[in-house]
Amino acid sequence: MGLVKLVLENGLRIIYLQIPGAHSASVGAWVAAGSRHETRNEQGISHFIEHMLFKGTTNRTSREISEQMDFLGGELNAYTSKEYTRYYAHTLSENAVKAMDIICDMIQNPLLDKEELERERLVILDEMAMYQDSGEEVAFEKLCAAVWPGSSLGQPIIGVPETVSSFTAGDLKNYIDTHYTPDRMVVVAAGSFDRDGMDKLLERTLGKMKPGNKNLVFENPVFHPSIALTEKQLEQTSLSIAVPGLPKGDLRKYAMMVLNFIIGGGASSRLYRRLREELGLAYSVYSSHSSSTGAGLFTVFASFSSERQEQVLTEISKLLQNVAKGVTAEEFERARAQIKASNIIALETVAAKASFAGQNELFEGRQITSREVLENLNKLTLDDVNELSAEIFGGGRRALSVAGSIMERSFYQPFVFG
Repeated sequence: MGLVKLVLENGLRIIYLQIPGAHSASVGAWVAAGSRHETRNEQGISHFIEHMLFKGTTNRTSREISEQMDFLGGELNAYTSKEYTRYYAHTLSENAVKAMDIICDMIQNPLLDKEELERERLVILDEMAMYQDSGEEVAFEKLCAAVWPGSSLGQPIIGVPETVSSFTAGDLKNYIDTHYTPDRMVVVAAGSFDRDGMDKLLERTLGKMKPGNKNLVFENPVFHPSIALTEKQLEQTSLSIAVPGLPKGDLRKYAMMVLNFIIGGGASSRLYRRLREELGLAYSVYSSHSSSTGAGLFTVFASFSSERQEQVLTEISKLLQNVAKGVTAEEFERARAQIKASNIIALETVAAKASFAGQNELFEGRQITSREVLENLNKLTLDDVNELSAEIFGGGRRALSVAGSIMERSFYQPFVFG
């Protein structure tokens, strides 16, 4: 497997990951433009642009984009996160350059047709309404807003109705001009592909773009212990309990992987065994850790019948207090073995290798290999995990968000503020 990194004169970074014997390729572009880059009046614009780039360019109609990808026998897709937007395609090796050409055209020459914009606005508003029917989505969205008040990190990726209803084609173009610059992009081609053809394509397309002149620096938001309550008519009540996590680049991320798995990462986790298997209190219960630049969040999620929320909150609080005292050697070894296997297996596909390479370049500025992941997991000790657990769960800083049938605020205060 050969990995090559190129940086063009305009700052565009290119990662080539050629995999001998592969018959497919995964190509795409990562753009450092997500909800965290948006002002209050721009909430949701990164996600809106992601939708609009599929609605035609100056060279291709929306229908031509989809039909050409069908002729290539591939999949074209995109998604928006808090810190980036990714456009990607999976196709056969002989069609990799053509697929990349479509992506470059979408990024460089979006039509931003006004009629298409109005149609897509309705689609996004419908998508927003759909999320509002999910207690888990609502609880987490309100949690982020309460934990990081006034910070763009706490803003919803999809935006809010007021901003999404106001965007014009000019607003989208101005945002693209500011954020869709080559120095803020990473292009990845993984698998088997025509290297010479890919070089020529990128040189004459994204390689000709003018570099940007706005160096964005994120503030590091402070975690605010808080309670967010959302009364809604839902089949079940959902909650999110969060404590400060690790920011991107923190070397303790491997300890966090193990800790998260032990707490709520699977059917053998403490949360699942206690709340679902032993007590039958919650149908869905798990934990998650998310890292952003300068901030992180460890979150426990649960959905349950509303009359059980005191029991659910009590059990989760006890569990987190016990975890702060340490995990067992058996839990540590089981979790580490599972994470080693799942990480290596997950990186076996061409598509996964492309995704991993793009994210590494965007946030780490270098490539992390499977060997490095395994070495770091092998070096990890039980003490490493327990030290992190004591720090994360012993600090007393928590936030809680509940969506569905809610109680008085005073009912929740002991679970957050002690």
